[in-house]
Amino acid sequence: MTPRVHRGNRIHFLLCLLIVMGMVSVASQAQAEVVIIGNKSLAVESVTLKQAKKLWLKKSLKLPGTGKVKLVDQFKANATYTEFYRKIVKKKPSQLKAYWAKVTFTGKAFPPEQMADDASVIDWVANTSNAMGYVDGSAVNDSVKRLLTVK
Repeated sequence: MTPRVHRGNRIHFLLCLLIVMGMVSVASQAQAEVVIIGNKSLAVESVTLKQAKKLWLKKSLKLPGTGKVKLVDQFKANATYTEFYRKIVKKKPSQLKAYWAKVTFTGKAFPPEQMADDASVIDWVANTSNAMGYVDGSAVNDSVKRLLTVK
């Protein structure tokens, strides 16, 4: 005689399974690696968290030995954008929105141009002198140089 599984137990099991799968997905996203990349002609081999934050907030426009650095952002809907600003710039989306509203209103600076995805950022950085951007660590290839990796 085989035991019968009550329908309510199956639903409970499926709900628990979905919750566990969601937690695993969130955990893997939270551990994503963000890499700041640069054009191979950049005179620097690395940047610090502090330098990156100042560059992307347009509080600094240059790095030692380079000229004016050209930056690119990812679209706000991309997970890499969220991870970059959370881990490196240390600003929530609402704080970032308020910051850029204030800075652009006064005419001091404007946010970097946005690109659609990692591939677009890599292509632009590889083909633009003094360019920097950021991508998910799994997307980096040898057409650009790694300047900073943050887990």
